[in-house]
Amino acid sequence: MEHSLTSIDIVFLGLAQNCEKHLGKFFNVINEISKKKKIKVFIGENGSQDFTFDVIQKNISLNDKIHFIDTTFIEEFSDRIKRLALARQELKNHLLKENINPKFVCVVDLDDVLNNNFNSDLINDLSIILEKNDDKYFGVSLSSKPYYYDILNFESDEFPNKGLKQLQNNRSIKSYNTRKKYIYDVQKSLTKKTTFDCISGFNGLCMYIYKDFIQSDYLEDNDDPTPEHLYLNRTLCVKTGKKILVTKNLLRMPQEHKPLDNIFLFIVEKLFKYILIYYRKFRFR
Repeated sequence: MEHSLTSIDIVFLGLAQNCEKHLGKFFNVINEISKKKKIKVFIGENGSQDFTFDVIQKNISLNDKIHFIDTTFIEEFSDRIKRLALARQELKNHLLKENINPKFVCVVDLDDVLNNNFNSDLINDLSIILEKNDDKYFGVSLSSKPYYYDILNFESDEFPNKGLKQLQNNRSIKSYNTRKKYIYDVQKSLTKKTTFDCISGFNGLCMYIYKDFIQSDYLEDNDDPTPEHLYLNRTLCVKTGKKILVTKNLLRMPQEHKPLDNIFLFIVEKLFKYILIYYRKFRFR
């Protein structure tokens, strides 16, 4: 006997690590949305050194729409992109096992990007955009201020994503001019736009039409995987013939992603990161 699927308006998928101070905002918005819409929330967490895990568990006890997914298994992998792809795929797999039929899936980062403009009205506006344009877009994403930041997962006809993963991993000072051309200058160019189409975009939040979202995966069967959102969205673009709309709604850009206007700032930024790495090593010995 076949069981009918439970209708859900929106499913939220988010990964959390060391974001204790930002989760309150997220859960407040979730509680507000759940009063008006049928929702489910799946949150994956691993390796936090603050009280992220405790905050999640507390909110689960207060709202039965929130579900915890243990993603500690990803810690055995050294490649960050591989870890993210595995964790996001784990959330997606749990969604697919549920006896539900959501209209939309909202994938969201649970860190400081939520500190600006993340609210129930925004989520409602994004769902309306997709409902009205489901023949053109499989997803809708956001810009950010002061700059669009997530270039690693971005691709459009104007700015194809070729070799950006390798460029981002190149930490040499000699890479600055290339980084400026293909990362920093692209950030500034996208920031000047209001709304625009793209093949792939995430930038902290992307809402998908569920029936489109399930046609692809985050995890590429490759020893050198493509960034997870880029892989998912490229595949969806091909399979659906549609694109992502980036709206003028603004999230907050994490400071570590700001464009560096000259090589001096680039060097200072690198030195600061190395000092921070060594500090953390000695601190947690």
